[in-house]
Amino acid sequence: MITRHLLFFLVTFAPSLVAAQSLEPRLYLPLPTGLNVVSLSYGSTSGTIVFDAMMPVTDSHASLHTGTVAYVRTFGLFGRSSQFQAVAPFASGEASAVVAGRDTTRNLDGPADPMLRLAVNLAGGPARRRQELAGVKFGIIVGASLSLSMPFGHYDNDRRVNVGANRWSIKPELGVVQPLGTLALEGYAGVWLFGDNTDYLNGSTVSQEPLWTLQGHFIRVVGRRGWLALDGTLVRGGATSLDGVVQNTLEENVRLGATAAWFINNRHAFKAAFATGVTTRYGGDFDIFTIGYQYAWGG
Repeated sequence: MITRHLLFFLVTFAPSLVAAQSLEPRLYLPLPTGLNVVSLSYGSTSGTIVFDAMMPVTDSHASLHTGTVAYVRTFGLFGRSSQFQAVAPFASGEASAVVAGRDTTRNLDGPADPMLRLAVNLAGGPARRRQELAGVKFGIIVGASLSLSMPFGHYDNDRRVNVGANRWSIKPELGVVQPLGTLALEGYAGVWLFGDNTDYLNGSTVSQEPLWTLQGHFIRVVGRRGWLALDGTLVRGGATSLDGVVQNTLEENVRLGATAAWFINNRHAFKAAFATGVTTRYGGDFDIFTIGYQYAWGG
């Protein structure tokens, strides 16, 4: 039974540990319409998994390498600056623990669940071409987005651990940006809403309560080509059930990180980020490092 609960945790959370606790600044910055961006990134995630103290689980650890391809297209929607994003991640790694004195290890390899995101600036971000943005000083910006995670990642119903979660998930979010010259303050509030995985082992059903997220970013523009950000996030909720039986899996986790970006010119840019857990009640207490390259055209 203990091993069943451990593997239930892994199959439920391993594919989404990074996504649910992501730290991503400048998501609601108004961009010129007609812009296309393709990005390639590598991420390394490693750390411990925090369980219920009543469970005889020790030496829990997860290590994951991810490669991600993303595409962004900006456009005007009812006169407002908007963007569409498609993300396709690939993962390779393993999760392990000592359960009741026995080593338990599972590999995680294959394409993870892809994600689509639509964002619209509701205030402070009218749709503009690149030439119309020259010299514009923005006031407060309010944006909204809807992210959709699709169950197209690698999943085998006869395996306890998979890269794909085998469920649909959506995240509505509201973002507020306050520019302050070369500085900016950002705050995002959202919630992940999960569908059920009805094809778990032996026909079991895994369900999860909403997971609330709150992000904050302090950004400084460096010269004409770079920016730095200090990032923080709080996630709370997400208690899970197995065949209707509620588990002691409520998350209440805090993470901090930093992000840096440098633009070679209008087409080429590099970005790097690091994040670590500060407090973790349940779930992944991970260090996450990512580095990426992006190429832009149009706009």
